[in-house]
Amino acid sequence: MQQRIAIIDLGSNTTRMIVVGYTPLQTYKLIDEVREAVRLAHGIGPDGKLQDIPMNRAIKTMRLFHQMCRGSGVDTIVPVATSAVREATNREEFLDRVEAEAGLRFRVLTATEEAYYGYLGAINTLNVRNGSVIDIGGGSTQVTVVRQRAVEASISRPIGAVRLTDRYVKSDPISAKDIKTLEKAIATQFDDVPWLVGQGGELAGIGGTIRALAEIDQKLRNHPIDRVHGHALSSERVYELYELFRGLSVKQRENIPGLSKDRADLILAGSAILTEVMRRGKYKRILISGQGLREGIFFEHFMLQHKPLIPDIRAFSVQNLARLYNYEVTHSFKVRELAVSMFDQLFPLHGFDAIARELLGHAAILHDIGNAVNYYDHHKHGAYLLVNSPMQGFDHREVAILALLVRYHRKGDVSVDHYAAVLNPGDDVLVAKLSAMLRLAEFLERRKNQVVQNIHVEIGKTVRMVTQAAGDNTVEVWDANRAAGLFRKAFGCDIEIV
Repeated sequence: MQQRIAIIDLGSNTTRMIVVGYTPLQTYKLIDEVREAVRLAHGIGPDGKLQDIPMNRAIKTMRLFHQMCRGSGVDTIVPVATSAVREATNREEFLDRVEAEAGLRFRVLTATEEAYYGYLGAINTLNVRNGSVIDIGGGSTQVTVVRQRAVEASISRPIGAVRLTDRYVKSDPISAKDIKTLEKAIATQFDDVPWLVGQGGELAGIGGTIRALAEIDQKLRNHPIDRVHGHALSSERVYELYELFRGLSVKQRENIPGLSKDRADLILAGSAILTEVMRRGKYKRILISGQGLREGIFFEHFMLQHKPLIPDIRAFSVQNLARLYNYEVTHSFKVRELAVSMFDQLFPLHGFDAIARELLGHAAILHDIGNAVNYYDHHKHGAYLLVNSPMQGFDHREVAILALLVRYHRKGDVSVDHYAAVLNPGDDVLVAKLSAMLRLAEFLERRKNQVVQNIHVEIGKTVRMVTQAAGDNTVEVWDANRAAGLFRKAFGCDIEIV
């Protein structure tokens, strides 16, 4: 049964709400998302009290969020608060006001819970089995070490973009003296964490600072995929951006493409935290997660009483997207079976690895989702839907390859130019050959009746593909031979289908 859940995250800098429609253990889809920079932690003094103006901003925003939920069919609201409220000496007074004036009773997460939910959000949406997850918020930073997708160690430190900006950024642009003080304050927070030194492996990143770095990088590089989830930044790139921010005033940072004005003053301190962790841990790159604490809480509800870890993120993501667009199950799985069989039997002619085989299979499941828009040009519609959907567990290169396979499963000469910025050398050949196999598999399932049950490939000067059918397959053989031009071009040899 379809349900709607709203998860509200009251952070030190930003308050965010997501609304997700879902059927437990089956499918889910983001329905709405809204954010407001309330700066709740701004101005906290030595007494540790939240200030009146930020509290009023937060309460006003909570009231609006609650009204949005009431008017949009939300069944369950889960409001949580993190470090700013957790550490405030007047937190009970504030929480009572929120409940009285906005009608929401917030659960205050412990530092351990905050780290755990961030880990859940990342580990269920990024292909990271072993590595670390860093969550840089406005008031705190969490680092979690992951082994075989399980938490091995976790820390939370009271340093965040808002807290450090308020405390250490005293001039604009920041002075050399203040930079040294800021960097020393950050380094000191990790001096008692020996396991972080040289940790290495994959690093996944959560939080507004990290998303902002990805958005800046994408804008500066004209990145062809317009979403941060799955985007990767090298350590060198992170250090370059940090150096850039150090030399600019807030006003100058506001002109950086991809950086929102409400984060221009915070990006320096946030990127200083990331720089310290990456240098100390000797991480070579960071994989950006657009999913974090809110999504981690969602997965607890989505998985019901089960362990809130999706076993195979990539396969689930493909199935989720296919179901959302009402794919034809039997037809799609038969196309996958034929395409993968072709891949295996033609291995001497292509030599591609297991990842290429996996991507071909996933593209076969998704090849017809564009029919949800219109049959005409459904290959183009499908590619658009795929590249603009949350393909969890895939990096941007893999998303581009999947989109190209869907785009060329039906007709047309293969061109990878649009996605060249995220592809590797040789990917044009990979896409052409995989597309050729997917196209033949599609036309061998022309009538969507599974009449062609298997194929046998004989490799010679001419490739001979013998179909094994459960009935008359004249239509399929005829149409597959008509569609074989791409195969001849991609593989550089003739093919006969009988």
